[in-house]
Formats: sequence, C-alpha cells, structure tokens
Amino acid sequence: MKDNEKARQIYGNPTVFKKCRADKKFAYVVALARAVNALNSAHSLMMSTTGKDTPAAIRDRMNSYFFVSGILYEALKLIRAMNTVFAGDKSFESSLRRILKDASGQALEQMHLKSVRHGGVFHFLPDRFAEAIARTPMTECVFASTLGEQKGNIHYTFADLITAEIGVGTRLDDKVVVTQMMEKTLELVKQFVDHSENFIGDQLHGWGFQVPPVALRPAVELPRSSQNRA
Repeated sequence: MKDNEKARQIYGNPTVFKKCRADKKFAYVVALARAVNALNSAHSLMMSTTGKDTPAAIRDRMNSYFFVSGILYEALKLIRAMNTVFAGDKSFESSLRRILKDASGQALEQMHLKSVRHGGVFHFLPDRFAEAIARTPMTECVFASTLGEQKGNIHYTFADLITAEIGVGTRLDDKVVVTQMMEKTLELVKQFVDHSENFIGDQLHGWGFQVPPVALRPAVELPRSSQNRA
C-alpha cells in the first residue's frame, strides 16, 4: 500500500469533542456526513455493476439509482433545515446553499426525486404501486429473472420497472427523458458530495479537528454475520 493510500483519521481530542457536543451545529454536520456516506455507498454499488448484465447486476444497478435518488431528496431537505442554523456562515453560503438555488436541481427534485423517494424507496405502499400499474404502457409482465438457483440472485424485474416509471413520470422507452433524468441526478450527487466534503472540512477545522501523522486506533465496524446464504 502506498503512503498516500494509507488510512488517515480526522481527530478531535476530548477538549474539541466537548466543544462540539455543546454546539448545536455539530449534529447537523454529523447528519450531513451520514448523508454523504449513504450517497457514496449507493453510487459505489452502481459503479460495481458496470459492464455486468446478470439479473443480480441489473437489480443492483437499478436499485442503487433508486436509493441515490431517495437519499438525495432527503439530503436536500437537510440543507434547507441548515439554512437558519448556518445563516451567515461563509462556507455554507458558498457551497451547500448554492445547490438550493440551482433551478435545474429544483426541477429534478420535484419532478423525479420526490416521486422515487415517496413511491418506491422508503415507502412500499400498495396503493402507489396500484396507480402505477394501472398507468403502465407495458402489455406483458416479466415478473422476475434469475441466473441459477442460488438465493439472493433473483431480480423481481417488474417491481423495479414500475418503480422506475413512478420516478420518470412517463414511459421508460422515452430515452431522452430517462437519460436526462439520470445524468442530472448523478451531476447533482457530484455537486452535493463535493460541496459537502468542503463544508464539513471547514467546520471540523474550525472546531479544532486535526489529522494525526498516524492513525490513533483501528476503524470500528459492525460484526459480520457468520451465516452464509445458500
């Protein structure tokens, strides 16, 4: 592993952490960091399926886009909630607040992100799916596809196509609308992540966080399940 690939930590000593816990802004920065983690993870899943067309890969690619859209919608709500708390903060005004002023981003949020978030990502409401099923131009139903018999490889194709139609708001074969929607969504994700990382870095620096020359402790992660799916 090269030196520039070694894990680094952004560390706040007990004095810094005590100051952060007393500052109401800190919780907003933590929430924003959580949103960035979620967006990066969902986008990584999308990238990992590039060039793969198995049922599982198509499922992962579609759902990563759905989750990116839903998370992005919630992240924009978070930025609006930060408006008052960070009013006058130069870093906020020059980064995250600019996203809210973007007309194309506002249109994307209302036309596509909201529908995906409410209709097929964080809520699984049969009446929403019933409405979409009644409107779909599809004349036949491929309900699922799979490769082999291993559990977990199945893709319930029809459910995802209906969710995609909920998000697009028109026929899926309208390639211009679909392509523009996806390109604008991913561009907005990039802007959001870039601005968020700059803003979070500014806030942490202001509180007194530092990058030690060596990692102070190993990263902690949740225990892994010992059961493998078969």
